[in-house]
Amino acid sequence: MKRFSLTAFSVVHPRLIIAIIAIITLGFAAQFPKITIDTDPKNMLPATSDVRVYNDSVEKDFSLHNDTIVLGIVNPRTKDFGVGVNKNGIFNRTTLEKVAKITDEILKLKGVAVKDVTSFTTIDNVVASAEGVSVHPLMADVPKTEQEIASFKKSVYDNPLMVDRLVSKDGTTTAIYIPLESGANGKEIADKVKAVVSKEKGDEQYYVAGDPVARDTFGAEMFRQMGLFSPIAGMVMMIVLYLLFGNIGLVSSVMAVAMISVIWSMGLLIGLGYPVHIMSSMIPVFLMAIATDSIHIFNEFYFRFRELKDKRQAVLDTMRVVGQPVKYTALATAAGFAVLATMHIIPVKVFGIFIAFGTVVIRLMSFSLIPAAMMLVSEKKILAAASGEDETENIAARILKKLGAIGAHKSAATVTAGIIVLILAGIGIGKIHVNNNMVKWFKAGSDVREADRIINEKLGGTALGYMVAVSGEEDFIKKPETLRSIESLQRDLEKLPNVGKTFSVVDYVKRINRVFHNDDPAFDNIPDSKEAVAQFLFMFNMSAKPSDLDNVVDYQFKKANIWVQLKTWDAKAMQDVIDEVKAYTVGATRR
Repeated sequence: MKRFSLTAFSVVHPRLIIAIIAIITLGFAAQFPKITIDTDPKNMLPATSDVRVYNDSVEKDFSLHNDTIVLGIVNPRTKDFGVGVNKNGIFNRTTLEKVAKITDEILKLKGVAVKDVTSFTTIDNVVASAEGVSVHPLMADVPKTEQEIASFKKSVYDNPLMVDRLVSKDGTTTAIYIPLESGANGKEIADKVKAVVSKEKGDEQYYVAGDPVARDTFGAEMFRQMGLFSPIAGMVMMIVLYLLFGNIGLVSSVMAVAMISVIWSMGLLIGLGYPVHIMSSMIPVFLMAIATDSIHIFNEFYFRFRELKDKRQAVLDTMRVVGQPVKYTALATAAGFAVLATMHIIPVKVFGIFIAFGTVVIRLMSFSLIPAAMMLVSEKKILAAASGEDETENIAARILKKLGAIGAHKSAATVTAGIIVLILAGIGIGKIHVNNNMVKWFKAGSDVREADRIINEKLGGTALGYMVAVSGEEDFIKKPETLRSIESLQRDLEKLPNVGKTFSVVDYVKRINRVFHNDDPAFDNIPDSKEAVAQFLFMFNMSAKPSDLDNVVDYQFKKANIWVQLKTWDAKAMQDVIDEVKAYTVGATRR
């Protein structure tokens, strides 16, 4: 029984092959409307990974939100104290009214975790009362007179929790922290926030920053550029191939192979429910480059056709000669990318699998679509294109021939040059700097980078990390010695160059202790007894929003959460924090 040959069948039935491939391609293309974009770094790890599981448990234990947008409101202080000139930065009636109005508008936005939005009008402040202490919004009503504004300003700066977190030391900047509900799109909400502040007129400047803004803006830009530059890359490749071969029909065949592999790979990826990550967005460009391997088939075909003048036999002889090398090259390439499927990082795994699939598709097209396309191109055009492949007339061929001669006759110099390049490459590899700061992926001067820079200069920082102190003993966090240890760690962390602010349950306890003792600065410390700490936290919890205490301790007081605000999203900044915590832990153990 004669073995089936895909190439032979394609040569005999070229139109049928092309029709079948077109129908299958339309099936994969039909999956594209289902596309979803995912740039959340957390989702790059498997759901079962230790880091992700622990991160999720911390967010659950302390009622935290994964994403928070920061709106910075800046009213620059001026040295010119002339008539009508604002000399109080944000501490003037007009700016404070805008803060209140903008906060109200933000609370109406869909996707915002309303109960945890933090601004002058929503954050709780601990103050003295007849009962000892009471908790109420920092700015329940906008102060109207100069005296009221001065009193409000004093209450802000008397509370260390507010400084560098909600207001800058120089009084020119305040922030509204906007946590997002799970699944909310950071760019969409950021755009809505920008629309809200765009209605305000005056001296104030507004900056929207935060990881979800950078991440989801990048995701939208990534999708846009993928749609824009993939066709451009294809067009450039098509022009170069036309200059090399001079036959639009055959060049179109190579481009068709590239586009089919892209549509099949991306269609399968989307159809299987995978979102498009940063890496998978590069699949089209990689496959276009791999598809150029089909040029080897054309080179051999031109040679065979010039000899035989029989198109069908030239196609069959071409595939018989180059079929095995092409097949094994494809399998080796596919295997190389498929190895990435063993990686733990999900986008890398997906990237490797679907590049491997696309490479196999390219080779499948090499044995079906290309032979079919060759059969439909007129012999006259093939002869015209084949004549350009004569080594004596082709400029590129002559250059490559001379280059090969240099390698053959001056082997020592060639090897020496190769070793020098290898050494330089090794030096370069040693300078690789691993970073995950998505903000720096945007060009300098862009809205995202500028907002991040200004807010980080003025306040504690737009990047947020958590450090959790854990004990198996219930009410362990209420012990004065435990709180002092946490406070000592906070002070050590704040000495790091990129840490702008830390706060924890310690800051609440110290604030309550001071207020409870008639706002005497001498009591701005941790009480000496566990009972006093417990009493203060009980009073605070009775009046404050539940999330205020939930964000810093668990309900059994076995765990305490230290909020760490960083002035950069650089991976090294967080690594410095981790190293400092480890060093502090070792030192505390020795003590």
